[in-house]
Amino acid sequence: MTSSTLINIRNFILLTFVQVLIFSHIHLFGYATAYIYLIFLLKLPRHTSRNALLMWGFLFGLAVDMFSNTPGINAAAATAMGFARNAFLATFTHKGMPEDFVPGAKSLKWGSYLIYSLMCIVLFYTILFILELFTISNIVPLLISIASSTLLTMLFVVVAECFSFRK
Repeated sequence: MTSSTLINIRNFILLTFVQVLIFSHIHLFGYATAYIYLIFLLKLPRHTSRNALLMWGFLFGLAVDMFSNTPGINAAAATAMGFARNAFLATFTHKGMPEDFVPGAKSLKWGSYLIYSLMCIVLFYTILFILELFTISNIVPLLISIASSTLLTMLFVVVAECFSFRK
């Protein structure tokens, strides 16, 4: 195994435990829940294949689902995010970028990185909450949940990015 694979496995285990033990139990105002494991999917290198993105998204979602007693909702939403991630990233990159390019505020600049992250996270939460509620008849609580959870998760994305800037 390569060192990057071992680092990804370590980060997977660490983020899964932090998500399940801490963040899955925080529901601000009854609406906002942060899923910090999405940072892992956002930060995978550009050359990561769609199959690998689908696998990582599914495994993260499945692990969170198993500990949260949610029947595949996180797995579906994270897999969809993994599927769309490269397309979202392509809108902010060009063909001449190196293969080992890792999305971030340094490499994409803050504005592009935040928009890229926002697109991925909104997709994730839209799918997650529609599957969780299984209805769109109560559109206002659905939109509040999507918006507040997106903002909370984006806050953690910015904090994580600020810490990675210091390296």
